[in-house]
Amino acid sequence: MSRDIPIEFRPRGAGLGKVLGGLEAEVMEVAWSRGRVTVRDVHQQLLARRPLAYTTVMTTMTRLARKGLLQRELENNYYVYRPTLTREEFMDRVARTVLDGLLEEFARPVFSHLVERLGAEDEAKLRELEEVIRRGRSGEPASSRGSAESAEPQGPEGRGQG
Repeated sequence: MSRDIPIEFRPRGAGLGKVLGGLEAEVMEVAWSRGRVTVRDVHQQLLARRPLAYTTVMTTMTRLARKGLLQRELENNYYVYRPTLTREEFMDRVARTVLDGLLEEFARPVFSHLVERLGAEDEAKLRELEEVIRRGRSGEPASSRGSAESAEPQGPEGRGQG
């Protein structure tokens, strides 16, 4: 999907809350886990966790469809929603959008902080960055997806923590 997804980055947020509202993130998690959902499906799943009005879920899903994160189709007099991107594709799009925005004006500080942060956290991550740079320079795909070493750590329920 080539269409831009509107992203507002909130660095102090947690998980998807960095780029989506809390309820939007919950709705998207349900949509990603099930693939095809109705407002009723999402409402029932979220209602098991906390009180929530059906119309609130409906409004949120309509807003997510307007943002291009959900596709909405009318079937048998009710709307069926599907995510337009996988969770991984969405996270990739967020990372690219945020980094592109930072690199436009702050490339040197971004590079410096990235190397400093990776080196302080884990020397292996810094070596992985070096490997990505090496592959990029040699014309290989710079993406490290698919390597076991670079798999995103999984939190509860198998979701990434990023």
